[in-house]
Amino acid sequence: MRVRPLPVRRLGDRLRQLGQDVRFATGRLRGRRPSPTIARPVRSHRGEPRPSRSIQPRPVEVVRVVRETPDAVSLYLREAGGAPLAFRPGQFLSFDVETGGRVHRRAYSLAHAAVPGREAHVTIKRVEGGKVSNHLNDHAAVGMRLRVLGPSGSFTLDETAEHLVLVAGGSGITPIASIAETALLAHPASRVTLIYGNRSEADIIFRERLARLADEHPERFRLAHVLEAGATDATAATAGRLDGPTLMARLEALTHADDAGTRYYVCGPSGMMDAVRTALVAAGVPTGRIREERFARPEERTSVGPELGAQRVTLRVDGRELELVTDGDTLLEAGLAAGATMPFSCAMGGCAACRVKVVEGQVVMEEPNCLTAEERAEGYVLACVGRAASPCVVEVEG
Repeated sequence: MRVRPLPVRRLGDRLRQLGQDVRFATGRLRGRRPSPTIARPVRSHRGEPRPSRSIQPRPVEVVRVVRETPDAVSLYLREAGGAPLAFRPGQFLSFDVETGGRVHRRAYSLAHAAVPGREAHVTIKRVEGGKVSNHLNDHAAVGMRLRVLGPSGSFTLDETAEHLVLVAGGSGITPIASIAETALLAHPASRVTLIYGNRSEADIIFRERLARLADEHPERFRLAHVLEAGATDATAATAGRLDGPTLMARLEALTHADDAGTRYYVCGPSGMMDAVRTALVAAGVPTGRIREERFARPEERTSVGPELGAQRVTLRVDGRELELVTDGDTLLEAGLAAGATMPFSCAMGGCAACRVKVVEGQVVMEEPNCLTAEERAEGYVLACVGRAASPCVVEVEG
């Protein structure tokens, strides 16, 4: 998709995303976010990495477990040492979770408001056959130690927006709730409209929390539920699937009028997102005002690795050249192991903090990932999911 360039962020915003990983990974790392002129509207996968000695997540502890629905659980987290978990509303953490004798990496959105006094938590919905989601839904307990990277991602609140139209389906409410509540609490001039689709009333994650926000901000927050089954007058929900026509009907019923100050955020199942995007574009909404966060199952990801064999890579970084032999490792793994200063955050292709440029040779990446078509055409790759397929020269841009 084509998106409007993001505004340049303050240095403090950049450091908050990468600083925590930098402190835990290695004293030689220097945090850096991707270029602020490139928007990152999607988290394109929740991948399945090979364990890496050079990318070391940090520990967090589960301090509270809340059952949101029969199939969704919230894990309230505390950083080692008790420091607040700084993040931008809409970002996610990458979790390394061991189950079945293997370590699996998954990304889960931080669902709380990014304001002082709110407890950090992620909310995880059970998925059919999900190794990690089902494990955490069944076994998460107070005192459990988990290992994380991040926060990461650029599906974040546009603080300049006058009106946020948020469209969520199922577990897509997790980053959306963070964005909505932060806007209502921290930006008193903003307005928020949320259209939220689910199978049934029992599946509504944060139902009471959203209702409370509507009661506390009646002039600024409009909430509409769409339920496939069980919608009654008592639930104040529209019956049916949340698709393009349903969305436009709900917006019309809420007397919504699009203008340049409106931003649209969409997160949920791919079919819903495609239908919503098509409807918004057909209604004349510029694509630069539509932001998306896509969740994908790890099984959908293609992998590359040891079959590529040992490849020589010249890494240009900080005005010097390092000669590496990757031997199937990612560029990020190989570079960090050699002591190179290489920025990263999620380490799973979802945030582009590790973007590098291939000057010579061929690098293949695991797919899907968040790199744009324009970046690919210019020779950029993501170091965390990119592996050399031939002798290469790679430049880490300052």
